[in-house]
Amino acid sequence: MIGELLVLYNTLFNYFLLKFTQEITGLYVKRSRLLLSAFCSGLISSIFYQSLLGAAVSFIVLIGLAFSFRIQSLLKQGTILFITTFFLGGVLTSLLPFLLNQSEVTFFIFCSAIAFLSLTTIHSKWRKMMQMNIQSSFVVDCELDLLKRTYCLKGFIDTGNECIEPLSGKPVHFLSYNAVAKDLSEDFHEALLKWDEKNPYDLKMFPTYVYPKIRILSLSTVQKEKSTVLAFRFDRLKISGTKDKEISEQYVVFTRNDAKYPHNAQIILHVLSL
Repeated sequence: MIGELLVLYNTLFNYFLLKFTQEITGLYVKRSRLLLSAFCSGLISSIFYQSLLGAAVSFIVLIGLAFSFRIQSLLKQGTILFITTFFLGGVLTSLLPFLLNQSEVTFFIFCSAIAFLSLTTIHSKWRKMMQMNIQSSFVVDCELDLLKRTYCLKGFIDTGNECIEPLSGKPVHFLSYNAVAKDLSEDFHEALLKWDEKNPYDLKMFPTYVYPKIRILSLSTVQKEKSTVLAFRFDRLKISGTKDKEISEQYVVFTRNDAKYPHNAQIILHVLSL
């Protein structure tokens, strides 16, 4: 009975380790193959549990059956698996005095839960870190010419922003009101504050030179809430990055809630800015 339990323990932990390695390295492997690899490795390590050679063979079988017996896999997936095994082993060893006082069933449940939660937490943190690294490549410096004023801004190219002005089909960008409020011309600023969303077509508060550049848009949020906003056609938007780009005759919408702008950006750019 002890031998069967040992094989079961090893198989389960091997599967956790393989699944974690697969997620981290982004390599697709069938679940059945991972289970077969975890079982074969667990069986070998259970039979030769006091042998260093047995541990080495078990590790090679674990990597080889799951990710193929190739040098590249042994180096890439093997390195991740090796480091993760040491980490998980250290966590369980530190808790061993407490776990040894439990029954076999409780011991198994606790060890499985600790392994699962530890690897899940690491994977979640790793995904967030990768997401932040990818997003940072979309952060750019911008120079916006709008209504006879020039603004230097920090922009973020949002791949989810596909908003367009329906009549012209031109992209719409979202500009933080708080970032430029102090630099807006006084007459335009006052008009912007007086405009009422409930009566969107009343534009008499705006200076005459602004009229040709105004468009009234109806937007839907992620929560399916609809709102009416004003879009203003700008003269030029220069985006500085690996390749400088200049955009003209597109639209910006002022937003007050910029707390959710990624990377403290001041303007959310349309996906076509890529």
